[in-house]
Amino acid sequence: MTTDFYNLLLSDCALAAVLLALFLYVGRVSRGVRGITTWGVAHFLYSLGAAMLDGTAQTLVRAGNESLADGIAGAGGVLACAGLVGLAWSIIQFVQQRALALWERALLPLCLGFSLAGVALGGGVEAQGAAMSATEVIVLLVMVRHLFALRGAPDHVPARLMIVGCGVLLWLYGGDLLAALTGRYGPNPMWVNLDLSIWFLLNFCMLMLASFRAAEPLRRGALFDPLTGALNRRGLDNELQALGTRAAGEHGLAVIVLDLDHFKAVNDDHGHETGDRVLQRFSDVVRGCIRSEDLFARLGGEEFMLVLRNTQADTAHALAERIRRQVMMLEFAPAHRNIRVTVSLGISFSADRHAPCETLIRLADEALYDAKHKGRNRIEVRWHPA
Repeated sequence: MTTDFYNLLLSDCALAAVLLALFLYVGRVSRGVRGITTWGVAHFLYSLGAAMLDGTAQTLVRAGNESLADGIAGAGGVLACAGLVGLAWSIIQFVQQRALALWERALLPLCLGFSLAGVALGGGVEAQGAAMSATEVIVLLVMVRHLFALRGAPDHVPARLMIVGCGVLLWLYGGDLLAALTGRYGPNPMWVNLDLSIWFLLNFCMLMLASFRAAEPLRRGALFDPLTGALNRRGLDNELQALGTRAAGEHGLAVIVLDLDHFKAVNDDHGHETGDRVLQRFSDVVRGCIRSEDLFARLGGEEFMLVLRNTQADTAHALAERIRRQVMMLEFAPAHRNIRVTVSLGISFSADRHAPCETLIRLADEALYDAKHKGRNRIEVRWHPA
């Protein structure tokens, strides 16, 4: 083994330590996102164990110190296998955002068993090389399986790059495992640069994914109303702009503007805490009535808006009526005084799937104005001219 090769492994450990600090930082600012810190710790353990096995132990073998080499190889193999399992756990936790299942936890004793069996059988460097390679293959397959679940933007680009990188590593480590099983295990300076470069790519992509998740609370704060969880005005504008780039549906487009009746009196008579609870329960009612693709936004105060794409006039009216009736059934009892709320709704509809949303919003506002002036707790409709 050349000094340059050994120094390359030591440099990789130093880089892993820097990456550990970065992942610890991103994990801290990500507010409880699972898997980020686990990746940094696991990658550091893997890098350290691999350096001990492929670097220190191999150097000792060449120096004729077989006994110490076997001890270093055993410790390195255990660290590397534990780190590799941690990487698999990290991807599972990050993608699924859940606790590990029992079979997923079983990966650790399984893969550590490979390394410990090599120690027990006195297999030395070759046995630990086989254990690490087998663990690498298992872990990479688990990682690829879960990375395929990251299909949405912006996660899909770094996730696909990681899948490609894992595919290259599977090819490298598959050959390494075959060499170990046939007694030909040893570090290969010809492909170690490729190996380390792929791991650099995986770490870079994982940092990208972690950064996306860390920024998600900021994005939601900019686009969503924190009290009701509905889109705010900026979020609605973003979604309306995106509507122009999506394929049109088969039916029409409807806008519903909703305004809680006499809401100021609720705040004045019962306090803002009761008013906030009314807004939250009202929002829950609306979300329980609409489809996942419908846009629901809070425009301010007690005024809300729905944008229904690929819908029909009677469907939009039936939805509005269902919301109106369910809101009437809500009961609130602040300070032992029962109160009820009602909602007025203005609907605009166009059979033209490409009708401008600005015009429909203006017509829905006019319809809401009429509903208010005709006694509230009712629905009025305006048609967009074909």
